[in-house]
Amino acid sequence: MKKCPPIIGLALGVALGLGVAPAPLHADDFAFFEVGARAAALGGAFTAKADDISAIFYNPAGLAFLKGTRFKTNLVMSQRTISATSAAYNRTFASTPGSFLANIFLAWQPTKRIGLGLGYFSPYNFRSLWEDPLWIGGRTSLGSKLNAQVLRSVLSFEVVKGLALGAALDFTSMSVEWNNQVPFEIANYTLPADTKVDCRHSLSGRGLGFTASALWKVFPALRVGARYQKSVTIDLTGGNGFGIPRDYTGGTVPDPYWTYRQIWSLLDMFFVPQEVTGRLTLPREIACGVVLLPVPWLSFHLDALWDKWSEFGRWEFRSVNADGDLNPAFTPDYQEFWGVTPNYGTLGAPMTLRDTRMIKAGLEGRVGRWFTLRAGFTRSESSVEPADRSPVYPDLDRNSYSLGGGYEGPVFSIYDSEEAIGQLSLDLFVRYSAAEESPSTLPGLELTYGAKRWAAGVGVGFIF
Repeated sequence: MKKCPPIIGLALGVALGLGVAPAPLHADDFAFFEVGARAAALGGAFTAKADDISAIFYNPAGLAFLKGTRFKTNLVMSQRTISATSAAYNRTFASTPGSFLANIFLAWQPTKRIGLGLGYFSPYNFRSLWEDPLWIGGRTSLGSKLNAQVLRSVLSFEVVKGLALGAALDFTSMSVEWNNQVPFEIANYTLPADTKVDCRHSLSGRGLGFTASALWKVFPALRVGARYQKSVTIDLTGGNGFGIPRDYTGGTVPDPYWTYRQIWSLLDMFFVPQEVTGRLTLPREIACGVVLLPVPWLSFHLDALWDKWSEFGRWEFRSVNADGDLNPAFTPDYQEFWGVTPNYGTLGAPMTLRDTRMIKAGLEGRVGRWFTLRAGFTRSESSVEPADRSPVYPDLDRNSYSLGGGYEGPVFSIYDSEEAIGQLSLDLFVRYSAAEESPSTLPGLELTYGAKRWAAGVGVGFIF
């Protein structure tokens, strides 16, 4: 059987990739997950390693050293718990959604020293979901979600022997959801109960960025790498909607034109969906890494990352009619009679982020010709001050531990067991993360947050 031509390999990669298009991912923090299974087993310390097609994300320059035509997809499943303990209520609340992620990478070396690549991955994600009926933070958040997906095209080249540079163009899309409770009061009458309406925002937008990187194989026992990723500001557009809880369907209030009006009818008339806008910025990032190989079968990996989360922006969404009339149907007569004016043109929650640093370390040992064992550790800083820590995004300091292994070796023809038609790349990992419990001093939400998460994944690829 003949060796698979590059164009057929790419076609196969695209066909397989369509079956595993990225799904929304939920995490304790925006950048918890590693894009590649091989890198995840090393704690994410992959900037100077970059010997796998996921170099498209970690260090695009690494593609210049990867021969042939390559395809790889990584799949990750995860379960995590964020806890929020209230001393005042003597109760612990939890957010526990599961998650699944898939990504796709394609690469081709058309000629020696030049690498081309295309990747579709999700580097920033978050979701919280507070479902306890006694949850005390509903006015701030019942649930929040951010998902950023990147389509990255890469060109890399080896400028001199052992030194490669890479450049990438990033097409980024972002979707944001936020669900909270909006309080409702009328000045001229007393409602029979504390009245709140569920509000759900849903927005999306796109932006353009770039990434530049370098990889230098100084000598066989030492490799160094660096990556710079530009910040991407995304203007979000979408809408919000309001849901009336069943608890408020029984009470009544006086009405200017009728004897009385049911509270649910008043709420339905007062709250109307809005077209809303927002703006968020994914941070610029600098990553530096080094790999040491004291012996050919053993390597040590270390990465340091800096993320400028301080430019993220405000978790605030504004109606396009915020400076005008939010609800023409709620006329001045109604406003004067009940003593309330539609006031939900701008809604938001506390979220002021600070710049963070992250340390990643990994150990890799080769067992035989084609098998590898890996272990990793990651130390991540919280991007949120205690005064701003809220259930929208209670980011915490945390440690992550990972183990994994891989196989990279020949795939043989089904017609001739001695004829290699390509190489199979298979990587597995498990990861556990525990966050340090941290208090929030946010007025009215003095909670102590904690978090833990496990993740497991596989990466499967082919080299033709």
